[in-house]
Amino acid sequence: MSSAISAQQDQDLSTTRTRMMRADRGALLAYAFMLAYASLNPFFIWRWPETFTLFAWPKYVIAFDVIINVMAYAPFGAMLAALLRERASISAPRFTHDRQIWLLTVAASAVLSFGFELLQAFLPSRVSSFVDLLANTIGAAAGAALVLAAPGRLLMGSWRQWRRRHFLISNEAGWGLILLGSWIFAQLNPAIPFFEAGHIANPFDAANAHPYNPLVLLPQAIGITLNVCGFALFVALLMPPNRAVMLNVVLLIVAGFVVKVAMAALMLKAPQMIDWMAPARVIGLTSGLILAAYFSRLGYRWRAFCATLFVFAGGLMTKITSMYGAFDETLRLFNWPYGQLVNFASLTRWMHETWPLLTVIFLAWLFVTHHEQN
Repeated sequence: MSSAISAQQDQDLSTTRTRMMRADRGALLAYAFMLAYASLNPFFIWRWPETFTLFAWPKYVIAFDVIINVMAYAPFGAMLAALLRERASISAPRFTHDRQIWLLTVAASAVLSFGFELLQAFLPSRVSSFVDLLANTIGAAAGAALVLAAPGRLLMGSWRQWRRRHFLISNEAGWGLILLGSWIFAQLNPAIPFFEAGHIANPFDAANAHPYNPLVLLPQAIGITLNVCGFALFVALLMPPNRAVMLNVVLLIVAGFVVKVAMAALMLKAPQMIDWMAPARVIGLTSGLILAAYFSRLGYRWRAFCATLFVFAGGLMTKITSMYGAFDETLRLFNWPYGQLVNFASLTRWMHETWPLLTVIFLAWLFVTHHEQN
């Protein structure tokens, strides 16, 4: 009897791991899409190249660009190697060939980078480079080696234990964590207001928009309140039900705000720093958390329903009340002497703008599929 129970438990664990791998594959594809966006942006004015610079060594090599390319592909290599190793451990637990997995990861990353660099030759605003290809491959190789080595396996085990303690072990929670990770990444752009849309106001362009003007303060505070409440309920749906859920949500929001302010101090010009202490944000953050604490008492399914409404309403409200301008005007807010600013600002802004739509779809999916949890 005990052996039958143990076999059933092993089968359930294998089924759970297989389902979670779907979200891991989704995370890998999402990251590959980010690499494609950063490599091929702005996606227009394609033309046949006169020469293929990919096969020639460039005259100048910028150290910052090399470092960025290495860092960009290191997570991809780590994610691909971890996914391949997890799949090998499920199908053949005794035969996990780390060397073969590392070689396969490096080869796949090199092919992906080669494809992007080759396509860059057809874009007049991009320059394909053999140095970029080499840096991308080295980054992927380093990321894969870190995951497959003994310290990396220990770190991955600690990550899984931390995830089991703080988040639900399900396929739905895996997809939700991908959305949460994309939200955190979007916060790295300091020109995007916290829980708003558009970009922060330039004092010279918005001289008449006084922050204490009720026509400015009230709509912004309402939009931020709805967004904060929707985000808090969304995160709470990914966590096991206990008394520390709201505390963890508050800590996550505080961490996001600290990251946002730190990036603003690092990348923005001085006149824009004061915008982070706008009264609408203080009111919206406080009232949104209070509202989320009230709605968090509902059952799982109806919390998903309320979160859907709040994220949709908050996204719509901030679209109406936020300030939008030309992309080159947004870049003038930065004080960043290094390269890659256009790709970084464009990618993070795109992720920030699409996050509410993707989250609404995810929350609606939770509401429809969880009939048994009221």
